[in-house]
Amino acid sequence: MKKSLSLLLLMSFFIMAYTQNIPASESSSDKVMEIVKHVKIGGPVLNPGQMVNNSQGNLKLLLDESQIGTTWYDLQTNSQLDNRFYRYDDGSMGAVWTMGFESSNFPDRGTGYNFYNGVEWGPEPMVRIESLRCGWPSYSPWGADGELVVSHDFTASELIINTRETKGSGSWNESVFTYTNGPATLSWARVITSGENNEVIHLISNTYGAYMGQPTGLVYSRSTDGGDTWDPENMVLEGTGDDSYFEISADDYTMAARGNTVGILIGSPWMDLFYMRSDDSGDNWSKHIVWEHPYPFLDPATMLADTFFCMDGSAQLTIDYQGHAHVVFGIQRAIADESGFGLYAWNPDYDGIGYWNDMMEPFSNDLDALAPPDLGYENTEMIEDVNYIGWMQDVDGDGVVTLEGIMNYRTPGMSSMPTITVDEQGQRFVIFTSNTETYVYTGGTEPVNYKHLWARAYANTVWGEFIDLNEDISHVFDECIYPQLASSSDDNIHYFYNADVAPGTALDGDHDYQVNRMIYGMFPKSDLITGIDESHHIPEANVSQNYPNPFSNETFVKVELENAVNLRLVVTNLAGQKVLEYTKGQVVAGEYGFKIDGSSLNSGIYFYTVYADDSSVSRKMVVK
Repeated sequence: MKKSLSLLLLMSFFIMAYTQNIPASESSSDKVMEIVKHVKIGGPVLNPGQMVNNSQGNLKLLLDESQIGTTWYDLQTNSQLDNRFYRYDDGSMGAVWTMGFESSNFPDRGTGYNFYNGVEWGPEPMVRIESLRCGWPSYSPWGADGELVVSHDFTASELIINTRETKGSGSWNESVFTYTNGPATLSWARVITSGENNEVIHLISNTYGAYMGQPTGLVYSRSTDGGDTWDPENMVLEGTGDDSYFEISADDYTMAARGNTVGILIGSPWMDLFYMRSDDSGDNWSKHIVWEHPYPFLDPATMLADTFFCMDGSAQLTIDYQGHAHVVFGIQRAIADESGFGLYAWNPDYDGIGYWNDMMEPFSNDLDALAPPDLGYENTEMIEDVNYIGWMQDVDGDGVVTLEGIMNYRTPGMSSMPTITVDEQGQRFVIFTSNTETYVYTGGTEPVNYKHLWARAYANTVWGEFIDLNEDISHVFDECIYPQLASSSDDNIHYFYNADVAPGTALDGDHDYQVNRMIYGMFPKSDLITGIDESHHIPEANVSQNYPNPFSNETFVKVELENAVNLRLVVTNLAGQKVLEYTKGQVVAGEYGFKIDGSSLNSGIYFYTVYADDSSVSRKMVVK
């Protein structure tokens, strides 16, 4: 009884908080589509308002989350999100976002910054770190113990660099990125560091105007002395220029690094999705296709083409501890007819999160290569729980995802804005935002389903269950978007995102300006990998751990059976691809041994799975 009463009082608190200062919505029929006439609602549907700004300190939510800042400026990216959240080896964390409160023209716009010192987050910032109006910050560790932020100025023509030698403390040192060769203007920058002590700075940015044969292009610069000098300076990397693509637009790129390996992921619905890779901190670069576009020189303003499936504009790259690249991206379908180009932003059929790593073959340029596998397209290359790993969830369990309405974003996938990290054990963790049934915003002209953050993990060759990170009562009236995962070596995933009361963005006229809360969250890895057992029990059998482990040439696995079965062993890599197979065939009860020849395998983590009829057991092994 006491627990029920506490829950009722807590629910009353959140209802009262959300019904104050309800923002008017300006959603119109061209932004919201009613999906069904009959709506099934499994949770409370009330008139939500904005969360009261807690400027006195961190608001602790019911989940293991903290509010670390706010903003009224609510567009955090045009497509791919830059690096804005980092967790250091000592457990401290830094986070940045585009922040502004004066919604007339946001003269106060700039970088909101907060730091976690290992015990607590700092006070919520109300003043930008720059001395002038800026936007689109990118954050990275810098040097042995410092940090670095790059943003563009209010005219989107110059890049502003802020550094400090001790993270979380001291004054920021501000400078303008100066150069002697390159375009007249630079904007929408990304920055990352590489090397043992994060001493090498890698900077990419959009030219914000015609440059070297492209309407807008991408240029790369590098500094090995803390930003004092740059070499190369505003270089167009081979394979990204006008001989390869019509244009690379603002925010069509993001970056990742580990050690001396640096990756630049580039792509949009109108060009290839690919990444540039350097294994020597930027001396040499190679190009790697993730998805080959059917029309690589497509100009949406002037060309016609067949309708095709594509990425929705959102994507992220990570480099794992073995140096492998992992990419996640949203899926959409392009409209292509006499009226011009666009995306099917309001069609819930075209939904999904794609996954790729550098041990997989790239997706081809077939028009239907990225089609969700359940739509019946013959040439789809998407395989559920292999490279198609995310989609809208059936929350109420009736077998159908029922939506009242959809709000379009600049990355318009139904499931979109994915982020990924891979830990030292090779376990993958993905978060994406997705339209979520039973959670409905009713404050606009028509009802719209909220987006929630959904998480999923990969371990022991299997993708696990979907977890709604926002199903807590504290997020009943929240649109949860722009997630970012930080790399972590502890027992939790650490993430950062934007919570808004109303779906859509005020900047695009979807509703009035209102407070957006910047949220840090932590979630146990064990809760994400629950059910992904290393052992899928084989009745009346015993499968040993391989020995020796780790090994370089040969290792052995012993199997004891109490019944007759068809027995085999399969070895797979981290991508889930089969690399070895040994078959015993139909055997009687007894003891059997498998000798695994690892001489042809590269060093790294593998899994071996023993199959006995329809049952199996999987275990991890390491090749030195």
